[in-house]
Amino acid sequence: MSVALPQFCLSQTTQDAGSSSPSRDESKASGGVLNELTQMVPGDIESGSQLEASLKEVVKLFTSRNLKEAQSALERLNLTEARMPPTELMLAAMAYAVGDNNSGKRLLEAAAISHTDYPDIYFSFARLALGQNRITDADALAAKALVTIQSSAGAFDAIQMEHFKRRYYDILYQVAKGRGKMDDAKAAVAELDKIAPDAPQTLLASAEIAFEFDDLDKALGFLRKLDQNQTGDSFRSAEVTLASWLQRKGKTEEAGALLKQTARERRRDGKVQFALAQWSINQEDFPATLSAVKALEDINGDTNASRELRGKAAFAQGAYSMAENQFKRLTADNPVNFDYANLYALSLAHSPKKEKQDLAVNLARQIAQAKSNNVIAVSSLGYVLMKTGQLDAAKSILGSVAQQPNLNVEVTFIMCYLLSETGQKEKAQTILSKIVEAKGLFLFRTEAKKLLKMNAQSSGGLPTPSP
Repeated sequence: MSVALPQFCLSQTTQDAGSSSPSRDESKASGGVLNELTQMVPGDIESGSQLEASLKEVVKLFTSRNLKEAQSALERLNLTEARMPPTELMLAAMAYAVGDNNSGKRLLEAAAISHTDYPDIYFSFARLALGQNRITDADALAAKALVTIQSSAGAFDAIQMEHFKRRYYDILYQVAKGRGKMDDAKAAVAELDKIAPDAPQTLLASAEIAFEFDDLDKALGFLRKLDQNQTGDSFRSAEVTLASWLQRKGKTEEAGALLKQTARERRRDGKVQFALAQWSINQEDFPATLSAVKALEDINGDTNASRELRGKAAFAQGAYSMAENQFKRLTADNPVNFDYANLYALSLAHSPKKEKQDLAVNLARQIAQAKSNNVIAVSSLGYVLMKTGQLDAAKSILGSVAQQPNLNVEVTFIMCYLLSETGQKEKAQTILSKIVEAKGLFLFRTEAKKLLKMNAQSSGGLPTPSP
């Protein structure tokens, strides 16, 4: 049967600590697609088997945009492999794996219409619901899959049944975790451990449960076992994963201590050095950031990641010429990256040279025009205009930004700068005194402190009048 194929495009992925080439990103994308396919097929796929070779060929066709050929290859597999899932379901998995969510959902709908008796379709919809935080929908879809399994009347063999059970308890675990019912989540993981103790999902879930129950050593053990089963560039090491969980729980010092210890022990591990650099810059510990970046460069050379970290560290400390050099190179090498170009324009705006100021305005205006609905792009243009003496134009630009809710700390600072420039220093002071205490990396902290001090001096040190 012919199905509507995806409008295929490789999603833009964030480059890792050493990634710099399209071929590497495409290789990672292929690995992700293959992983999704193998997770959908019941039973183990033996290394070097004909089935593995066939699935790799499907992935190659799909990621090379030969979509009809990939579909035909899957349909042929369905004729020779009794346990193969429906073709539409496999195509949907590949579409989701490359970030084509619209096609993925359409293909899942087609699978649901044509194969109402295949339980994994409902599990796939449940995973989609979980990704959208629709916990109750995911629970209902898992229950629907369970009814389908129970009414199958021997249509599936023992290997398929084990596969469906694993998928069921994985959804049950995610639902319980999403509802904060950790005892129920623990029970679901215990069932997963009976079915597939060494499966990546089981090991990760077991680590999460141990972490939630404050058994960090046990959590680290499961994560290290998971590391041993992983290949390629897409996974983080056990210690980096655990540190990210600690930081998410607000245990920043514990996360940093773990990363520092791991970095000392694994000096040649680029992912660990990158994680330490990211943690350090988020704490605004710039000497530690640059030390980790140097270690990272000793391993991977001069990469986008190391330049970005150096550029942000320089900008946050007010070393705008150094930041300009880093973001100039990043923008030249990554011409479609909005963030790099935006930071380049902001750096240029601090230059005393007229030609660089003009370049900052032109670049910021191009970005704002291309990203007219992006608050950061529009506010950055306003800031550049103010820094280059064009206050009236900045006021016109920033009027729309002031109406937006939930502005981040950088945009809030730009609005404070506008208040100060337009004579509303007292109002600016109230907000500035709060944002200079903001946690995490605040790129304008140096400027915010300078502005706070200047405003205080202009008032003679007197307090802000009561309204």
